[in-house]
Amino acid sequence: MNEIGNNLKRIRLLKNLSLKSAGDLLNMTATAISKYEKGEILPDSTKLIEFANAYNVKSADLLKVYTPPKMKFTSFRKRKRLTGQNLELLKNLIEEEVGKYLEIIEMNNIRNEIKLKKYTCNNILDAEKAAKDFRNYIGISNKQPISDLTSILENLGIIIIQIKNPMNHFDDFDGLSEMVNNTQVIVLLDGIKDGARQRFTIAHELGHLVLNITNKEIDEEKLCNRFASALLMPEEAVKNEFGASRGNINFFELTAFKNEFKVSYAAIIYRLKDLGIIKEHLYKKISIYLSQKIGKNDPNPIEPEKTYQFKKLVYKLEADKIISLSKAAELLGVTLDEYTNENNNN
Repeated sequence: MNEIGNNLKRIRLLKNLSLKSAGDLLNMTATAISKYEKGEILPDSTKLIEFANAYNVKSADLLKVYTPPKMKFTSFRKRKRLTGQNLELLKNLIEEEVGKYLEIIEMNNIRNEIKLKKYTCNNILDAEKAAKDFRNYIGISNKQPISDLTSILENLGIIIIQIKNPMNHFDDFDGLSEMVNNTQVIVLLDGIKDGARQRFTIAHELGHLVLNITNKEIDEEKLCNRFASALLMPEEAVKNEFGASRGNINFFELTAFKNEFKVSYAAIIYRLKDLGIIKEHLYKKISIYLSQKIGKNDPNPIEPEKTYQFKKLVYKLEADKIISLSKAAELLGVTLDEYTNENNNN
């Protein structure tokens, strides 16, 4: 195993350093840095400290031993620009974070016995029905908004992980969902400022977990988008708000619905078009109007949802003396002082 070398490479990439620039920091050649990362040279304690100081991390970060689960990344959504080292790094980070979360669940002796129902889905109407059935499963009326999708899914036993995005390495990552060790996992980027986009991503990835698409000629991404749209904006609620057919839509109506159902303007008008409430020409007209009025980024975005489950589990382990204060701080990615201060202030 080459854990130290893997850690050296992972941290170097996160710091956006080439082999040459890392060598310049350490007064070494790029070839020497590469040999350390490949495990061809093992750093002694002095050299570890030099690496830690150069990369501005703790020496302990270079000694961590990770046992990440093997993931398939079959429902991994990214844009074409995310390739090479950044893609490799992201996948490594995802496996690391998933492995850490599963370890914490095991230490808390939590049995994830909830098996989400699979919905056979081979067309758009199937996706609509699956979303309606899932709402019934979680006990939310098809006339009501889902106020906190993250908390609902976490309470079902679904792991939701938000990957940090240092120096915007992973801007082209959209989302991931996968069954790992019999546990449903959803991964997205941390720091998404628009909660509407965040919630739609979570709902889309949930679609990948619950839709059983047997017709391989059907575009799975489109079906998951339709599932997400119907989950967040059920047909009954949309028609209650806007009516069955409209020749025009007021901006105030869109804003009120956006704030109540926590979705984007773009998602609303696309949903109105999909349900036949507005025609194609009105959809295009409103799209142009919204582009001129608010641009690409909503000046008043929906507040992003927060995930607390992992943090709660770590605090519980520390309170029960199963892990140390320093271990708890390490798991949460904070300093010991930050962990202690937060604990004392709560």
